[in-house]
Amino acid sequence: MLRGMLVLGLLCVCASARAASPTLQLNGVSGELQDNIRAHVTISTEACELASWRERATVRNARRAADNALRALGYYSAEIQAELIRADGCWAIRMNVAAGPRVTVTEVLVSVTGSAEQDTAFRDALRNPLVRPGDPLRHDLYEQMRGTLTRLAADRGYFESQWRAHRLEVDIPRQQARIVLHLESGPRYQFGDVTLEQDVLNDDLAARFIPFLPGDPYDNRELISLQQALNSSGYYGNVRIRSEPDSAERRVHVTAVTTARPRHGYLAGIGFSTDTGPRLRLGYENRRVNRAGHRYNAEVETSPVRTTAGLNYEIPIDPAREKISLSGGYRTEDTDTSFSERYRLGVAHQIELNSGWVATTSLEFEREHFTVADVRDRTDLVMPGFELARTRSDHPIYPRRGWHLGGKVRFAEENFLSSVTFVQFRGRARLIFPALGGRILTRADLGVTEADELVELPTSVRFFAGGDASVRGYAYESLGPINDDGEVIGGRHMFTGSIEYDYLFLPSWSVAVFADGGNAFDTVDSFEPVYGFGIGIRWRSPIGPIRLDVARPTDHSDNFRIHVSMGPDL
Repeated sequence: MLRGMLVLGLLCVCASARAASPTLQLNGVSGELQDNIRAHVTISTEACELASWRERATVRNARRAADNALRALGYYSAEIQAELIRADGCWAIRMNVAAGPRVTVTEVLVSVTGSAEQDTAFRDALRNPLVRPGDPLRHDLYEQMRGTLTRLAADRGYFESQWRAHRLEVDIPRQQARIVLHLESGPRYQFGDVTLEQDVLNDDLAARFIPFLPGDPYDNRELISLQQALNSSGYYGNVRIRSEPDSAERRVHVTAVTTARPRHGYLAGIGFSTDTGPRLRLGYENRRVNRAGHRYNAEVETSPVRTTAGLNYEIPIDPAREKISLSGGYRTEDTDTSFSERYRLGVAHQIELNSGWVATTSLEFEREHFTVADVRDRTDLVMPGFELARTRSDHPIYPRRGWHLGGKVRFAEENFLSSVTFVQFRGRARLIFPALGGRILTRADLGVTEADELVELPTSVRFFAGGDASVRGYAYESLGPINDDGEVIGGRHMFTGSIEYDYLFLPSWSVAVFADGGNAFDTVDSFEPVYGFGIGIRWRSPIGPIRLDVARPTDHSDNFRIHVSMGPDL
């Protein structure tokens, strides 16, 4: 026992000795100045055993580093007193700093000559400089201005650019600074030959991935677009882009080297959500039926509430931006408020517009057998539709900033092979932005239907609210207009919204608080929103966020309800 205590004590002493290191004691400065001095005066890595003959040099070097740190922030007339003190088996440098006045930038002369003088990208950079006359001097902003122009020249193909002048002139007696930057761009290179090494698609079809032509002005963003298009197409497993400037021709020759993804893909998974319960999912994908880029996938998913089976066949027109899809499917859904059995066939044309929006024109046929509040019926619908959607975010799975906006219109007409006549719009908006060290997530869903008789509409066209992605605190599709027997029968319209704050407290875990509201309804006058609020926890799993929420409804229909869901935030 005694031996163990001695060993433990010795380990503690050794650990304490190892933990000791020289320190810097700063007086007279705070905030940014103090932080920058500590970043420049690096004595913490020194040993506590310092020979006396090194003391003077150590103090001198520390003073010089502190002065450089202050100059970097525009303080050129600082007075620094430093001394080395020894205590507690180690040493420290005590430094008293009087920063003095700060240098002001009085003149900023930034110019670009050569071909880049007419380049809009350079014009924008010169129009919005990081430093303007009257600003306090900061060396890092000067370096950023210089670096921005250097990178821009390389990204835009001015490979022969040279700095004719790059000076930061400081007049210490006057506490004034002058920035002079003059870049001679030289000629702009053009794209040369483009070689796409691939053996998946026909050459003429694969060439449509390339967003530029030989002879176009060089722009590195076009190479990034090419790589992203090839990677996201689903045809290729690995993509490498090589660019080789040719100074004789002033052209950049591009080679894209690809490897094909396996032809066949299989999917098997299990999941759970409060809306549908446990579910099993199986799927198969043929990623290249032929060299024309055709592909198809088939999936089956089953759960206590919903069972689906579907087949989708894609024909690319432009493999990066445009395709035609042929699809068919079967779906049953049995909730507390309705039962539905649907058969569907459809064709859709999807294209990404130059603006970044994705436009989808579709034609669908649906036959549905449904039961709502003991009313059974069957409908046949031929529904033309049009949808616009766009998503932008800083991360595909866990964005801190991003948005999604989409809307779809579809309609059916009794005189055109349909059982009922209606026009319906459904819109969706999502916005995520950082706040208070975490994220704010907002969403809004809107549905509007113009129809003569609600009772004629199948469940797939009616609106219900409640559930994991609607108003939490209420069961899946449990909200909406009710009949005389108190049974929910759905509505022509729907509006729900949510605001949520989540905070990351561990690398893969965050906590959230939220409030949801909304309802389904038949007329604006009958809209009676209900609300739910609660707390939750999120796990950022490798396959996407998984959410566990505890929500309480405001109408006290239940004390609280647990919601489990997964899927992207946008």
